[in-house]
Amino acid sequence: MRIMSFLAAATLLLLAGCYPPTTTHPVGTTAGLSNDAALTGLWRGKMHNDEGHDIYFHFLPQSDGTITVVMVQGGSEPDGDWSVAAVTTATLGANHFMNAQLLYDGGSAEDKNAPHGNVPLLYRMDGPNRIALFLMDEDAAKAAIQAHDISGTVEPGQFGDAAITAEPKELDAFMASRKGIALFGERFATLTKIE
Repeated sequence: MRIMSFLAAATLLLLAGCYPPTTTHPVGTTAGLSNDAALTGLWRGKMHNDEGHDIYFHFLPQSDGTITVVMVQGGSEPDGDWSVAAVTTATLGANHFMNAQLLYDGGSAEDKNAPHGNVPLLYRMDGPNRIALFLMDEDAAKAAIQAHDISGTVEPGQFGDAAITAEPKELDAFMASRKGIALFGERFATLTKIE
């Protein structure tokens, strides 16, 4: 299976034929986007819903405030899958966010059928040289949009994509709230830094 987007953007979502929720604006714009120096370097990722290969992430800070992330599938029999994403990071209160945009998947430019925008991820330091990653739960995002807790759109049908279209001030206030943090489901992956 190809690495669909940053952090494999949920193997389960791929199998279901849908993409993770996106945001029109990066989470944390009002607080300021910056390179989180703690991410710099090479990390081994263990996906929590996939017993398959590890994925290696190389976080490379750029002078424009983004981080280029090169992801390569590992394992004893890797099949050569690799992807590149551009990431911005921000902190809202005690919560750290990544905003990812897929640039290349296996050497091909981004899938033209993929929704445009940022894929938000919540990340937390989980001990020395370990990061826990949480992907936004699609059903929770759809429910929040439909309840008018946050501005957004939900495409029709069971597999319709969710997009949060809130302006930066509204988006950041919501993501800093309990309702916003509740959108991020179970731990998606754990990254361990390779020294």
